[in-house]
Amino acid sequence: MEASHVYINECAVQADATAQYKIGKEYVDFQKISTKRSVLADSLFLRFMQSSITRIGGDFSKDFIVLKFNYDANYKISDGVEEKLSKEELRTLYYKNGVTFISEVKDAKSKQKLSSEEDRCHSIHYKMLMRSPGKAKDGDCVFIRDNLYHKAINFLTMGLYDLMNEEAKKNPNKVFKIVELSAYLTLTTAAANGYIRIPWNRILVVPDEEVYSKRMNAVIVQSEPVTRTYEKKEFYIDFDSPKTEKLINKKGFTFDEEKAKSHDLTYIAKTKKALIDNGIRWNRYYGYSEIVEEDVTRDECFAHYVSDEKVKNILWDGMGLIDESIFPKDMNGFIYCRSHFFKSCLFRGNIQDFFKDYCKEHGFDYKNFTTEKIDMFERKLSLSNIDVVITDKSLKWLKFVDVMSCGQKVDPKDAFKYYKQYMKSHDNWFSIVKTAHSSKWGDMQLMAYQMDNSLPTTDKNVLGRIADQSVQFCNELKLADDEAYLKYLDQRKNNFNINEMLIELVKWNPDFRRTEFFRSKKTKDISKLKNEYFKQGRLLQNGDNLTIMDNPIALLLKAVGADPLQEGCFDVVEDGVQCYTPRFKAGDRLAAFRSPHNSPNNIIHLYNIYPDRLVKYFPNIGQNVIVFNAIGTDTQPRLSGHDVDSDFVYTTNQPDLAELARIAYVNYPTIINGVEEKGSSSYHFVLEDFAQMDNKIASAQESIGTSTDTAQLALSYYYDEGMISEELKKCFVILSVIGQISIDLAKKEFNIDVVNEINRIKRLPCMKDKDIPAFYAATKKSRNNKDFDMDKIRSMNCPMDIIADYIDEKVIGRADGIDHLPIRNFFNKQVIGKGNRYKKEKLIRLAKSYNDSIRYLENNKDQYTDDCFINLKITNMNQFLNRASKSLDQETIMQLVIYALKDDNSDVSSIILNFLFREHHDEFMNFFVKKYQK
Repeated sequence: MEASHVYINECAVQADATAQYKIGKEYVDFQKISTKRSVLADSLFLRFMQSSITRIGGDFSKDFIVLKFNYDANYKISDGVEEKLSKEELRTLYYKNGVTFISEVKDAKSKQKLSSEEDRCHSIHYKMLMRSPGKAKDGDCVFIRDNLYHKAINFLTMGLYDLMNEEAKKNPNKVFKIVELSAYLTLTTAAANGYIRIPWNRILVVPDEEVYSKRMNAVIVQSEPVTRTYEKKEFYIDFDSPKTEKLINKKGFTFDEEKAKSHDLTYIAKTKKALIDNGIRWNRYYGYSEIVEEDVTRDECFAHYVSDEKVKNILWDGMGLIDESIFPKDMNGFIYCRSHFFKSCLFRGNIQDFFKDYCKEHGFDYKNFTTEKIDMFERKLSLSNIDVVITDKSLKWLKFVDVMSCGQKVDPKDAFKYYKQYMKSHDNWFSIVKTAHSSKWGDMQLMAYQMDNSLPTTDKNVLGRIADQSVQFCNELKLADDEAYLKYLDQRKNNFNINEMLIELVKWNPDFRRTEFFRSKKTKDISKLKNEYFKQGRLLQNGDNLTIMDNPIALLLKAVGADPLQEGCFDVVEDGVQCYTPRFKAGDRLAAFRSPHNSPNNIIHLYNIYPDRLVKYFPNIGQNVIVFNAIGTDTQPRLSGHDVDSDFVYTTNQPDLAELARIAYVNYPTIINGVEEKGSSSYHFVLEDFAQMDNKIASAQESIGTSTDTAQLALSYYYDEGMISEELKKCFVILSVIGQISIDLAKKEFNIDVVNEINRIKRLPCMKDKDIPAFYAATKKSRNNKDFDMDKIRSMNCPMDIIADYIDEKVIGRADGIDHLPIRNFFNKQVIGKGNRYKKEKLIRLAKSYNDSIRYLENNKDQYTDDCFINLKITNMNQFLNRASKSLDQETIMQLVIYALKDDNSDVSSIILNFLFREHHDEFMNFFVKKYQK
């Protein structure tokens, strides 16, 4: 629910009056708080809280609410004075005081048992628990019923909350790492695809390794303070106006000391601070605004090109290795694990085989080899018992060793004892939140427009060849035999669409593909592919998203105390980086891109090789993992500061893309993020500071998308103007770093305001008041429903517009050539009858309600993670299935099919047909004539 709605409702109830809230420029009557169901997915946290949660009607619970802080509260009470509370103020208010929500019994039977409205409604008080795990970076927040708060927060923080709270009481001025605490306490709330239990005496922890390249070309982005004169709107309050005096009198205050005594009012000074301190928020009735000039000093980013930078990588940052003997049989390639202040992507391998071979080759006793000189905490573990190897970067609790040492001398070994004991008390469980999976497009995968528009060329022939795979795919789908289209339906089928139904109906009667229903869906699918996928840069190439793994043999060498830099698997090359992936053949040249991707400086050129030791000890990493050589190279900064805790790269061997990747790697130097992090936290352990932190994070998260959008405009102008502008080059280079920082702000603080920096770049002469590229306008219209002035839109000489024009030119027009048949020709005339009207109408009502829920989710998809979005769709589908009748007769099914196939009912057609196909399969199929059936 929206915090602004909650607040306006509270004000209306308190005043016992109606409220109006502002939408655009209009005020409308406030009816009630709008709520939608959210999902807490299966997780370590949910399993821990299981016994304490009160459920209503299955899995529904009112113990948690998600509060969104998207809008200010602009409102009036009974057509009175306009009032406003900003979304930032709302967050502070509810973080500090919690939120009380009036919950109403909605079940009809339960309502009847309760005589009065007072019995049917009851208030629940909630306390702020955590940023929503669904969109932790957006600043949406999960609140929990107050009597469950202490149990929940101490599980999430491993007891650190109580320890910090005690320290804060002793020393209120002490600052704490609440940015990091808030980022990592949600790790146990991640949606689990499975669980694994690993005792800590079978996990070896080694320090990571910082490695540097030889001196190379680079572009370093740093920030420096700059003073500039800005215009700003200043609001002046007319403290001496009788009108202002009347306004504050209504709120119980006065500027007149004598009046305060005689009228039972509170005297306050004539200052803005006095108004703020007493909760008075002014508006236009209090005074007037003027534009004034102000000198402001802010940090701004500058890009410096150098030729002698030694580029740093951190080996194994966030990854680990897991022995084949305990790797889950239903997983592939890797398991991305999370637990208390722990996250690590564990790649499968024969690590015990490596240990045995190493000991044999070097004359060590494998059975008696111990790790006290190797393990980070000097534990004496037996090498033969080690199942997992990780580095310190997977242990997020290391940032809190001062708290975990309980006031004693700071010692990571003591902190590890605390952590190990806590994990043991919870049976050493880790959730598996991700594993490798292949593309839904077979051997192909979709690119993104950010990748296409960063390709360093405007050569129409080259870009045409890059688009050819998609053009060919589209044209094959249009062929009259429908074989390619049926294969496409099979690739894209799921429980939410009717693809499987169409495939089976065509098998049932091959002539079904001649129906207007089938031909219409085919036309819509191809149109969507062409216009919403391919023309918007989502091009198909031979390739896939491959999860990155850094130098695993080096990590195994580190685990036995040897020099990891002597792994001997890769060489350093001048115009790219060597890698290993079974997805492509040895000798293939590859292009790779990672999101966020904002410039040609982020493209990496790869040479795929098959090192013997990698093939021997990692035979089962599969087709969706790629091993980078991070020793002596620039892979991490090149790919926008990637780490290896399940980060992936889009990788293809398309020849033109591989060559353009080589050109980009040579001619567009790697970007180094030199913007400094803040040295220490400025936050205290009070809820107001948590609110201040989350407000900053929420405002900065919009900058992830905004920095990418602005970079795309800079790139388009750069190409359109002949690829010569150094100013535009520096724009997209800086924006690449801003994108990185915006993501990292959820767990770090930097000496730069990303919103101000993006706005500064937008105002530069090389960016300001320019036309909008046609592809950009189309993409923003399709994805954000944003319109631009048509006079400002034009097709530019940039890669994306060239590709879109090529697709328009090369995709063939109507290639059907098939006479369409009415679908009624395929109805089984032996099935007749009116059916059960009540059951038919009930199913239609349920289908419409389900459709409304799904449309809401689709329209707000960007508010959820992929896992949360799918979980919500599944939850809504299951609710629909549970309520829909399982006892429909053949005649009722017939009536429902006829209803669903009418054009006027297209909004629920797929839902009804899919339900009947899956839940009443035989009766559904029997309604259609089988081939040769008379």
